[in-house]
Amino acid sequence: MSILEKTKLWLGKKSVKGAIFVIIIALVIIVFTAGEDETIDEEAAQNTVVSVITPTEFVGEQSLSLIGNVRAFSEVRVTSEKAGRVVNVNVSLGQQVGAGTVIASLENAAERASVLQSEGVYDAAVAASAQSGVGIDEAQTSLLNAQKSVVSSFKSAYNTVNGTIINSVDIFFSNPNGSIPGLRLDGRGFTSELNAERIAYQTILPAWQARNNTISTKSDLIAELEYASQITQRTIDIIDTFSVILNTQGSSGRYSDSELIAFSNTFTGLRSTLIGVQSNIDNAETALTAAADAVRRSQLAGAGGANSAADAQIKQALGSLRSAQANLSKTILRTPISGTVNSLSIRTGDFINSFAEVAVVANNNALEVITFISDTQRSYIAEGDVVMIEGSIEGTVTQIAPAVDAVTGKTEVRIATQDANIRNGDTVRITKKIDATQSETTEIQVPLTAVQFDRDSGLVYVVQDNVLVAKPVVLGNVRGGSIEILEGITATDAFVVDVRGLVAGTAVDIKE
Repeated sequence: MSILEKTKLWLGKKSVKGAIFVIIIALVIIVFTAGEDETIDEEAAQNTVVSVITPTEFVGEQSLSLIGNVRAFSEVRVTSEKAGRVVNVNVSLGQQVGAGTVIASLENAAERASVLQSEGVYDAAVAASAQSGVGIDEAQTSLLNAQKSVVSSFKSAYNTVNGTIINSVDIFFSNPNGSIPGLRLDGRGFTSELNAERIAYQTILPAWQARNNTISTKSDLIAELEYASQITQRTIDIIDTFSVILNTQGSSGRYSDSELIAFSNTFTGLRSTLIGVQSNIDNAETALTAAADAVRRSQLAGAGGANSAADAQIKQALGSLRSAQANLSKTILRTPISGTVNSLSIRTGDFINSFAEVAVVANNNALEVITFISDTQRSYIAEGDVVMIEGSIEGTVTQIAPAVDAVTGKTEVRIATQDANIRNGDTVRITKKIDATQSETTEIQVPLTAVQFDRDSGLVYVVQDNVLVAKPVVLGNVRGGSIEILEGITATDAFVVDVRGLVAGTAVDIKE
């Protein structure tokens, strides 16, 4: 076979193979194209599936979710009031302690010495007060003696004056108790005066006798002494007048010279006696005044008086003692409550500063959760409501603050629980289902995903005859993941829950 013939034969075989390859490729393309058209037709035949809900149903499905911190109902942080070195730690971490238990002690040798010294000063003040009480008793005894001396002087003065008038003066009157006593001597110009004085003594002596019979240590002794002093001085004046008369009488009268000299000497002695009475009265008054002053001074210096120096010294000493005891107590760190030692941050030998926290004691069996809610959440929770902590632990709302916290800008809520599955210091999630009845009757809320927002308002979609229909709405406040609808739909209108990617007029099916 020639070369030309061989070449024609090879080309013929290649053509057949190429044709077969082209046919195979065409068949594959036809098969895949048919599958795609069928898929497109199937997809075109299916409607979009949407979920619908009413505002009332949506509110009933909502829940309030908060974050809170667990703490003990009663918890105290024991802090030091002064700096010092720790010499004793009396408790251990986790130990149960009672109120007043000493947690730790600081070095306090100086404070104990100060207390001891203050106790000595206080005891000395008490002893001095007791001694001052003896001084008061002595002063009161002296006063009583002075009062008795006044009474005695008063009575003695009466007896002396009365005896002087009756026994020595009346012998010179013819009728001393009459309306005209009748002076028996030449009065030398004093007759009328002496008669008048004797008539006055007819009243003075009985009155003085009446006072003499009733006077006692309870009487107004100063006034009584002044009364006695005045009458005594008046009697001395009468005696002086008679002395003048007697010394100027002539022997031609009723009495002889010797008698007149005897009378004159008698009256001189009477005058001395009356001056002695007057001196006794003055001395008694002075002694009474001094004794009363001594009592007042002793009362001021002694115990029990309104302004007692001894009591003041006791109070000063007691104040110093209390101050020393207070300084000592600052070195002894105690817990004011019973509970468990949850934290203990000191060891023996540590040096701590003032106001350093050394321990935390809490009652871990009674816990509460502290959380904060916004103004929009306030209407969904009330005291007494039951909430869920970490989804499975029940808690009860015990307190809601009456005002917004200035730091957080929210309202504090306290929730009580006694479940053993949470511990003091935990951070927990609190949830509470919102009942439809808890929302305001005129308020309609929908999820944010149900609203298509535009510049001025928004749209929600409802399904009518399996077609999406847009309804314009007036929007209110946003509350968490929902928004308030003021106008546009009612509480019973079913709306599409999620409108993202949807347009009005789309055929849809409602998800069961």
